[in-house]
Amino acid sequence: MAISARYEQYDINSAGKRLTTQSIVECRLNDWSENKILAVNASVALTGAEVVSGEIRYGGKIYFSVLAATPEGAIAGAERAAEFSHKCVAEEAAPALSAEVRLKVEKVEVRLDGKAVILSAIVSASAQLVLSTRINCLSGGDGIVVKTADTPVRRIAVFSENAEVEEEFETDYVGDILSHSESAYVTRAVCGNGTIDVAGEIELGILAKRAGEKELVSYERLIPFRTEISCDEAESHDGCDASVCVRSVNISANCDEDKNKCAIVAEIALEIGGKVYLTQQLPLCEDAFSPSCECAVERASMSYDEQTAAFLATERVSGTAALMGKIDFTCNMQAVTAQNLEITGVTAEDGQITAEGVLSATVLFTDGEGLPASVQISLPFAFPVSCDKAKRGDRVRIDGIVCGVYARQKKEGELEAEGTLKMFVRVYSPRSYSYVCGIEGGADIPENECAISVYIPESGDGLWEVSKKLKKPPEEVSRCNAELEYPLCGDERIVIYRRKSS
Repeated sequence: MAISARYEQYDINSAGKRLTTQSIVECRLNDWSENKILAVNASVALTGAEVVSGEIRYGGKIYFSVLAATPEGAIAGAERAAEFSHKCVAEEAAPALSAEVRLKVEKVEVRLDGKAVILSAIVSASAQLVLSTRINCLSGGDGIVVKTADTPVRRIAVFSENAEVEEEFETDYVGDILSHSESAYVTRAVCGNGTIDVAGEIELGILAKRAGEKELVSYERLIPFRTEISCDEAESHDGCDASVCVRSVNISANCDEDKNKCAIVAEIALEIGGKVYLTQQLPLCEDAFSPSCECAVERASMSYDEQTAAFLATERVSGTAALMGKIDFTCNMQAVTAQNLEITGVTAEDGQITAEGVLSATVLFTDGEGLPASVQISLPFAFPVSCDKAKRGDRVRIDGIVCGVYARQKKEGELEAEGTLKMFVRVYSPRSYSYVCGIEGGADIPENECAISVYIPESGDGLWEVSKKLKKPPEEVSRCNAELEYPLCGDERIVIYRRKSS
């Protein structure tokens, strides 16, 4: 007997593979070749992304903040910015799709070009497409018995929003602001009905010099922010991810000579983006058979990572730092600038996460002759983080900032460095579901001529397993054996009656 299948189609979307690419972006400082570069801090912001056939195109803007010593021994600062564009090859990319792109400065180098100084940075991009996917699921048909179940299926909604933060704080009187650096991370991302509540923290570092003096002073400020982003599809039970990027910063100082104080105002523009994970219940076919013929069932599966934990963690790291230069006891430490946190590896075990990375910074000092100098330091670290929900093989994402960094010379030629890592840890566990996407009929099943059949089940069999083995719809098995309770223990006897026509 031939079977005729019916199918139901559901359109969803899913996150594609994360793709990475790199580009080199450069800025030029004319007539700076005679200056001695002490420190360079670079940050990058995404200005736009577009998906075209086979490519993800994106643009960004990089900001360089430079500190240098002049031939006369004075300290000078400069800022430069450059816009750039690049692309990431993606075979599945199409104009109707969207993509999430995150940018990061990997490495900064300085070189001379005649009388100019060239600032060069390697910018890495991490891009992920949101792919359209169609579920073609068996829903029934002539001569087919199906088992369906409400299955949680995930869709993705991408969001992006700009926000502005203003912070004013008082410092001692300063003559000139030389440079500043900013880093930000998300500390909370929660869905509401039609909204996403995102909170975070900005680490602002300012390097200045006192009026009429060569002495450097540094100030650090941790600035909280919180914003509510509209997202019509979001509901309070949905999960979400968010990240933040500093788009631009404006620093101004209002000084009061009489009070010997300065009011510093920081205006910071942020871009906050991420994904909402929407869950809907779909009646998907788990299994199928035909009472009249043998069948070959084809299955398809979908997999994704579900966020199972999100929490804040703080760790103080310290140790002897690696130096890209030399120091001795004639050096006078002044300030730390261009501090950066890089997480290089994260692994998950049952109940614990291990984080590895590097804390880097530039230490400013005066040498034995009283001239400005600097040395870059790096401090590798590794530490465990307790997490009851972590399982071996889980994916872990850590975003964060480093603050409170200082360095001191206890032993000549060595620097002991210390800093506080403030992190937002997210744990993702793999999830998957499968469904019947096709069925093909085979040889007919011979009709049983017996009026009564007695079936001896296996322990643990449920109603569906029994029905499939008997090639009878579950309703018929239940009607003939209403006293049975599932799953079976194996001692039962199932009787099948076949009415014979006279």
